[in-house]
Amino acid sequence: MVRVQEGDMMQDIPLTQQISRLGVAFLSNLAFLPFVLGIGILLGIIIAFIRFHRIPVISQLLAVMVEIVRGSPFLIIVYAVYFALPYIGIELGAFQTGIVVLSITATAYLSEVFRSGLMAMDRGQFEAAEALGMNYFQKSFLIVLPQIVKTTMPSIVGQIVMTIKDTSIVSLVGMVEIVRTSRQIMQLTLSPFTAFSIVSVFFILVCYPLIVVSKRLEGRQ
Repeated sequence: MVRVQEGDMMQDIPLTQQISRLGVAFLSNLAFLPFVLGIGILLGIIIAFIRFHRIPVISQLLAVMVEIVRGSPFLIIVYAVYFALPYIGIELGAFQTGIVVLSITATAYLSEVFRSGLMAMDRGQFEAAEALGMNYFQKSFLIVLPQIVKTTMPSIVGQIVMTIKDTSIVSLVGMVEIVRTSRQIMQLTLSPFTAFSIVSVFFILVCYPLIVVSKRLEGRQ
């Protein structure tokens, strides 16, 4: 039980109610994953191929953008998207802002992952595909991509873990997720240890198995 102060009155609230409320809020964090990973993987692959083939101008511009995103504090990217876009007529809600921000960072990191996978591939794979008469898209989708995904899977799983942890930052733009909810509970119960301990357990329950999977996949490389 925890004690909650409402005006001048105190009342007992079951710990299970805190866990339930935080669990529901955590689902809001996880709701970002399908969108962010879909966008991040798709754009990351496209950027990786463009940079791998060194398409003039576009490749250099993308390289600069990727380095800016990777070198910028995540908080700055959040505020840039949330506060700067309205000045050019783009209004986004908290959830949409979270998707955009998390997708930007995921795309930047995944593009480097996929580009490393491309650079590590044996040139003989490309030559063999060309010898079979495959066009560029057949070679890319049937030969190159499956091998890249296989070799970079540990890093992809690692990015999933990073994305889950990064979702906590969207509370700064008004998204009601697990960290924001924990602050609300903490203010009511005056028991920060309990609230943040529950939050930590939720993140550990989801992220730790993924970390184990990532290490096992890496060990098989």
